[in-house]
Amino acid sequence: MSPIAATASNTKPAQAASSKMSLTQNGVTLKLGDVSYDGKSLSYSIEREGKNLPKEVLSPYIPMDVKTTDKNLKKRMVPDKDQKKGYIKIFPEILIDGNKFKSLGMFGDKISEKNTVEAIYSKLDSLPDSFNMTIRVGVTGISKPFEFKVPVKKVNKGS
Repeated sequence: MSPIAATASNTKPAQAASSKMSLTQNGVTLKLGDVSYDGKSLSYSIEREGKNLPKEVLSPYIPMDVKTTDKNLKKRMVPDKDQKKGYIKIFPEILIDGNKFKSLGMFGDKISEKNTVEAIYSKLDSLPDSFNMTIRVGVTGISKPFEFKVPVKKVNKGS
């Protein structure tokens, strides 16, 4: 077993400590890349790899605790144990210096790269010029989230 795969234990989420990270659990590998922060937007991408994974990357499932009367949404409410393994769950948990990051943003397929999703946040509530970001990404069929920890520094666009 590789050292990265070994960090995915039964008691803790998988963890890593630098950008361009790769974590593996139960045959699914997620790679964090393209972390960027310029003071106006914060973005990152996550690539998914593995065998026998669904063609789509993002989970089509709706959490069971969502309150809705929409019949189409209710059809997509599937208990965790019955979900197909390997979809990336929508809305990863983000921590900035250990505090929950609450921001409006976009999370979806990265059109230019197969098996990759990206997140872009533009409502930043005055983040500092440098901080530690934790990204916890859920994957269907895997009980523990993948956890990436990365230092982020503001980059100046242009000169």
